Amino acid sequence: MKKLNIGKEQLLVTLMLVSMVIWGISWSSAKVLSQYGSALSIAYIRFWLVVFALFPTLKLMKIDLNVSRKGIPYVLGAGFFLGFYSLMFFTGLQHGFAGAGGVLVTTLNPILAFLVGLLISRKAPQKIEYIGLALGVVAGSALLKVWDSFEVIFSTGNLYFVVAAFLWAVMSKISSKSTDFGHPLTFSFWLHVLVSVGMSFMVDFQEVGSILQNGDRLFWMNILYFGIINSTFATCTYLFATTQIGAEKASTYIFLVPAGAMLSSWFFLDETIEWYTLLGGFLGIMAVFVINGKFSRRAAVRRA
Repeated sequence: MKKLNIGKEQLLVTLMLVSMVIWGISWSSAKVLSQYGSALSIAYIRFWLVVFALFPTLKLMKIDLNVSRKGIPYVLGAGFFLGFYSLMFFTGLQHGFAGAGGVLVTTLNPILAFLVGLLISRKAPQKIEYIGLALGVVAGSALLKVWDSFEVIFSTGNLYFVVAAFLWAVMSKISSKSTDFGHPLTFSFWLHVLVSVGMSFMVDFQEVGSILQNGDRLFWMNILYFGIINSTFATCTYLFATTQIGAEKASTYIFLVPAGAMLSSWFFLDETIEWYTLLGGFLGIMAVFVINGKFSRRAAVRRA
């Protein structure tokens, strides 16, 4: 990985911080959008908006639109899980809270991705990884507030968020192979095209037309924010950062997303930030650090 000079590194760090704030606010934006129609219709509009935003972006950056033939199964697989994730995402927001959902999903994502990786590789966790997984279970329990009632998992959108986190974890594992078959942004473009076309066979076009025709200023502000600023600028910045500083270091910035989700839901939606949400989010971050060996002696020696 090439070393950046101080000026470029500072610029990249600034752009990454801005991008994570954008991702955090997107939860409140999506919560607003979920009130304008069904999850399928809102997701459908959002996916086509991303397609129309990514196409000129790829052209301006002179990125090849071709994906190798071997990459097609990965596009199909990732597209299926991305589409299903979006349905769970918006449905959960229709029943739950943006702040809690943002913390729950972004905390569980890396933990579930690790578990999916273990299942695929058929490897047993190491001792330190067991500790991390245990922290992850405690974090998830705190976020779901299971001490009140086990049934809370199946209420207020939490079940949708848990399923969404799992689907995103699987999709991420599939998408991680994208660089083997083309540029990551090209893979993302065809991914959104596939999901958009696939949803065309299920969506109610009359409802979509009604949403677009009757959408007020608040709707258009949020759909443009969620579809363009969030899905194009922030995501492109993140993918670029992975090529400059590495995926592992870039992924640590995602830990800022839960805080952004909570603060934006409190500021824009007047949602209350509960103590157990803060506790669960903190424990989840600790779990991810432990699983990735951040606190191991070997990792400390490598950094030294």
